[in-house]
Amino acid sequence: MQNIWALQTPAQNLAPLDLSTDVSVTPVAGAMGAYVSGIDVAELDAAGLGDVRSLLHRYKAVMLRGQNPELTYERYADFGRSLGELAVDPYVEPPIPEHPEIMGLVREADDTRYNFGGDWHSDGTYLEQPGGLTVLWGRELPPYGGDTIFSNMELAWEMLSPAFREMLDGRRCLHSATGLGDKKPITRKGDYAAINFGAQREVIEHYHPIRRTHPETGASSLFVNQAYSVQIEGCTEDESAGILGFLFDWAASPALTCRMVWEPNSILIWDNRNTIHYAVGDYGGFRRAMYRLAVKGEAPA
Repeated sequence: MQNIWALQTPAQNLAPLDLSTDVSVTPVAGAMGAYVSGIDVAELDAAGLGDVRSLLHRYKAVMLRGQNPELTYERYADFGRSLGELAVDPYVEPPIPEHPEIMGLVREADDTRYNFGGDWHSDGTYLEQPGGLTVLWGRELPPYGGDTIFSNMELAWEMLSPAFREMLDGRRCLHSATGLGDKKPITRKGDYAAINFGAQREVIEHYHPIRRTHPETGASSLFVNQAYSVQIEGCTEDESAGILGFLFDWAASPALTCRMVWEPNSILIWDNRNTIHYAVGDYGGFRRAMYRLAVKGEAPA
């Protein structure tokens, strides 16, 4: 039997995109991802915004490098709003009171607690309408480490055997904020962020199709993740655990992934509808300050 780690996949399409701006695009890996220079989020017009969407449809995660070091929180939030309606997390106290839509992900140099995002996941899949796009600004970075790894879930679905896809197609999976294994309530989201423990505590869970169709491109994706997907509808617990365990391992196959390396004055944008990601927590001893915007998505179909 072939080991899933030996999976070979086609390289992503590198045909030129019809962009309105003069940008430099460097693919990160064969599966997905790109570094982009030449787009200033503080000076983006409608055409430039269209370029960002085209780049996301092609590469699924793009890091916009070379941003203005003087970028303000206000202009950053304006850029996020240009991509769609922004969500406000009810469980995390915002670091900038006048901008409740901005979540602070700050880890001090001596912080030894759980690494926020240190599990394969797609943002907010336990919600009825999971996250659409996520925008992450690296405002203070360690000199090395803290990379973000992604997996292309369109490719993950495509590379499954036809028989396995047929078994999964039309089935739903329960996504819960409690997760699998060592379950954590949603109120502990972002352990080292400033948690508002005065907020109402609850468990949130919803069923979503295992094969998800992207609302803008029509492409199919595998829509499960290790952090929040807990039970396949209509299966016993043992059956579900076996299938999900395989899918979690499958989605982490190296040939499906890319590793995005942070550098100063960068903003990373990704599409939660066709990717999962993993925040690498290998920068202990260094301070890291990231600021996140969450663009609302839609009910998966």
